[in-house]
Amino acid sequence: MSYVNSNSIIDIFNQLNTSCFEYILIRNINNELPGRLRIGKDIDLLIHYSERSELINFLKTNGFKSLRHPHQQDRFLYGTKIFEFFVNKDNVLLDLNYQLSCRSLNAGEWIPLDRKIQSSAWKNKVLNKMDGFTYYSLGMEDEFVALVTRSIFDKKEFQKGYVERIDTLIKLIDVNEVIEKFQLIFFKFSSVLIRMLKERQYKMILNNYLSFSEY
Repeated sequence: MSYVNSNSIIDIFNQLNTSCFEYILIRNINNELPGRLRIGKDIDLLIHYSERSELINFLKTNGFKSLRHPHQQDRFLYGTKIFEFFVNKDNVLLDLNYQLSCRSLNAGEWIPLDRKIQSSAWKNKVLNKMDGFTYYSLGMEDEFVALVTRSIFDKKEFQKGYVERIDTLIKLIDVNEVIEKFQLIFFKFSSVLIRMLKERQYKMILNNYLSFSEY
């Protein structure tokens, strides 16, 4: 199995850290970054759409080129901006996201999460430093919400790496804050969802959510 050179990943994040652009690494499942990211696997970054043009110029100046995104032909609703791929010669593949979003369970359209969650992501971002790798991530509560939402709406299952991270975060988060954010997405299922997550009933969550009728 071939991996992206960790120094190349560290270098681009260092460049972002010293630039004028805000960004957030949306997830780092299984701590793949910086040393265990398979070639062809992308790095999901949350970026301000208002900075898009300047950021793209910045990336191109630093050796990145645009690449067709596999979701380019998907439907994007309610102002959700289309994702964009950029790759450099070292196989560092950046997936630019301009909102935290998820797929609709209707027909798979992409829709943004609530504005309060978008605002919280930027307000509560966290600077992480590990073994020479410095990057901004979501705060714990926002990461928890994003991982659960992605598992249910996008993956339609709780994969091993997600489960391990959710199990870690659930011991650290402010549960009341998470429930408030869940209610913007899952409504009255929120309390049931947090209980099932605490009890690690991962295989039952999707079906229970789809069949939930106590609205």
